[in-house]
Amino acid sequence: MDAAGLTILLAELEADCSVLADAGRKAGLRLRDPFPGHLEACAYELARLYNVLEKMLERICEAFENHFEKRGDYHEKLIQRLNLRLEGIRPAFIPPGRVDEVRELKGFRHVMRHGYDLTLRPDRLSELASVAERLAAELPAWCAEFGSKVRAEQHWERDG
Repeated sequence: MDAAGLTILLAELEADCSVLADAGRKAGLRLRDPFPGHLEACAYELARLYNVLEKMLERICEAFENHFEKRGDYHEKLIQRLNLRLEGIRPAFIPPGRVDEVRELKGFRHVMRHGYDLTLRPDRLSELASVAERLAAELPAWCAEFGSKVRAEQHWERDG
């Protein structure tokens, strides 16, 4: 990856963080405002948040590894891949200790997508909304740290 490619990627990730933060904020708001359909509205925002996060992970794979095959247990493999530091290619993106939370959101998005007879539980949505809000608050720092590590590994800070 060259410096221009990294600049573009980080700008895209920053824009994704804004959308993700909006979804996290709205998930919490929808949950706390008991209007008809508020649980469904919260669930939608949680699913939207994970969709944005997954798009971010895909962007990183495509930028550094040129591809990521979408078949089989693709969604889980994507999380596993972005939790790894790939020597000579890129640093890990998902910080240690955050994989389980990412998986929780992935699992919920899967249930939302495939659960045709689903009863939403306010207690579970509250747990997930907390995870989502925390993740949304931390993601800009993940991106900044990732960018710094890429620059350091590529020696761009020393070489200009």
